[in-house]
Amino acid sequence: MEREKKLLGIEDIRREYKLGRSTAYGLLALLPVVRVGRRLLIRRSDLEAYLEQAACEKRDIRAEAMAAYKRKTPAGQGGAR
Repeated sequence: MEREKKLLGIEDIRREYKLGRSTAYGLLALLPVVRVGRRLLIRRSDLEAYLEQAACEKRDIRAEAMAAYKRKTPAGQGGAR
């Protein structure tokens, strides 16, 4: 039996929850993260609590995640000075 990870990276979130790349990054913008070098990790318990609350309230997590993702990375701003 595989031991359940407490911290999840982008690929873990995408694989386990079947989410797209932008949606996964958007969730990282909404929830507390731990940075280890260049990697961003999120606690599984935080993610599951967020998903459970969103399900109870019938919220669209993709729309929320995309809005947060766009706030962090505005179009046309990549590398601009």
